[in-house]
Amino acid sequence: MIVLGISETHCATAAVLRDGEIVGCASEERFSRLKNDAGYPRQAVDALLHALRLSPREIDLVALAGMEAFARDWMNRVMHDAAYAREYYGVRPDAARRGLGARARKLGARFGLVDSARGKTRLSGEERLGLVTDHLGLGVDRIARFDHHLCHAAAAYLGAPFAGAPALVLTNDNSGDGLCATASTGRGVTLTRREATPSASGSIGAFYSLVTLLLGMKPGEHEFKVMGLSAYAPGSAREPAATALRSVFDFVEGEPCRFAWRRRGPRYRLLLEATLGSRFDGIAGGAQQILEESLVRWAGLMHERHGGERLALGGGVFMNILANMRLASEEWVRDLFVFPSCGDESNAIGAAYLGYLEVCQETGASPAPRPFGPGYLGPDVAETEIEAVIRARDLTGRYRVTEPARMEETIAELLVSDGVVARCAGRMEFGARALGNRSILANPSSPRVVGLINRMIKNRDFWMPFAPTVLRERAADYLVNPKGLGSPYMMLAFPTNPKRRDEIVAAVHPHDGTARAQILDEAWNPGYYRVIREFERRTGIGAVLNTSLNLHGEPLVCSAEDAVREFERRTGIGAVLNTSLNLHGEPLVCSAEDAVDTFERSGLPHLALGRWLISKT
Repeated sequence: MIVLGISETHCATAAVLRDGEIVGCASEERFSRLKNDAGYPRQAVDALLHALRLSPREIDLVALAGMEAFARDWMNRVMHDAAYAREYYGVRPDAARRGLGARARKLGARFGLVDSARGKTRLSGEERLGLVTDHLGLGVDRIARFDHHLCHAAAAYLGAPFAGAPALVLTNDNSGDGLCATASTGRGVTLTRREATPSASGSIGAFYSLVTLLLGMKPGEHEFKVMGLSAYAPGSAREPAATALRSVFDFVEGEPCRFAWRRRGPRYRLLLEATLGSRFDGIAGGAQQILEESLVRWAGLMHERHGGERLALGGGVFMNILANMRLASEEWVRDLFVFPSCGDESNAIGAAYLGYLEVCQETGASPAPRPFGPGYLGPDVAETEIEAVIRARDLTGRYRVTEPARMEETIAELLVSDGVVARCAGRMEFGARALGNRSILANPSSPRVVGLINRMIKNRDFWMPFAPTVLRERAADYLVNPKGLGSPYMMLAFPTNPKRRDEIVAAVHPHDGTARAQILDEAWNPGYYRVIREFERRTGIGAVLNTSLNLHGEPLVCSAEDAVREFERRTGIGAVLNTSLNLHGEPLVCSAEDAVDTFERSGLPHLALGRWLISKT
């Protein structure tokens, strides 16, 4: 059985489920190269079907996440047109719209006299289905829609290692199908919704996004920067800011509970007036405090009402790893699973799971969904692609090209000497976190590599930390994790062991001493595991610094061409592209030239491309 899951909102994504197992998943941004690209993910669908050697006629069901969809151009305009976004979020009301009634605005927009701006441009049901039928040639009887938050819940529960066991399933985001939060119980393959919170009165996700905008950053993308900044806020700045913010927004207990604005008026203006005179780091710290306390109170109430010692989390609010750390520390939480990259991109996977259950019910098959496993679900980098790129780009004529006999040992040697190595190997990761296959690696014990990486490629804000990948066998040496929680996807923060912190100091938040760690099992990525093991043999350190292989503000590298473009953009980083054949030995839709482009736009002095090591000096 083949189910194609599709999410068309923020960071549009496609996922392929085969016989209960997620076997492919990729976001449209990786192919269009437009960060968080929205709309029907045509290129991602094509890439996955090609990689898995599937034809559209083999698809039993296309599962769409969400009961409605919006126009791609409108969604991308909100995310990428700064002036339009400021109007949308209520920062700069458009003079042409002021004084007009709703009917006049709609008529004016229809005839092009005024911009519709706030009016979300919805696709009709016919238009939405038409994008699928025109592309795949399937009838509408093979397309189904599923509620937005049900998709989040399905991904979180059915994707969890404890799937099937009784669990409390929580979802929380900005808004989806009119809701911002749900609480469900899971057992077997059944999810039962217990409570749902409408987003009309407010949402914690929208609140945090508006604070992001208030601090001069990009809502819908830079919330992680607010979280990183929050740790720097002293109590003398954080507490007054939290009090001020809480005067306009707070968690309200009830049935259902609400995340609500306490005053009427334009919400951005309410925040602005409440925080006038507050320090910028205090505002970040206050917002983070409200988010954490609200989620802890809400989750505790849901546990009291509906039970469950296993907690599964989905929805974009749970991208906040500090909040996840707080939830993990609650006494009643025995086990915790946060779905990887749990924003709207994860709904393609949730929809695929739900579509699978629906087909099983219709056909009488016994459902056996498999938990989400290693996140390496995108296109591979085929050796034939790399050979073609080397010839087409004349890399042998412009650089020194050699063939290391043992690539993992070569990478480890570069890391020991404080080299910075970009690794592009095997299948691309799903989601926002690089997990070793599209990563920049460095010696985690060397503080100097932080500035080096930022100068070469990342250009991160000074307060933003990097993260470690830690071998599972060494996790207890570096991470304080009393419940032994798994962290294969970098969705949790951990306090670090002060006695060994110096060994991973470059991958630890410099102010609060936490680490957003990936705990790596050998079976999940043997090649990457060998790199770290070789580094450990030379240094005694069972971890490396790991950050995503991309330029600041751009999507993660997908193909060989992307990686080489990043490599060649600047000078100073060593890059490794280590390849295996794709599933069927054929080139992927996303060409090797993408990786080459990344190589050429970065500061990489070395790029290991398959069996070739390419050096600029």
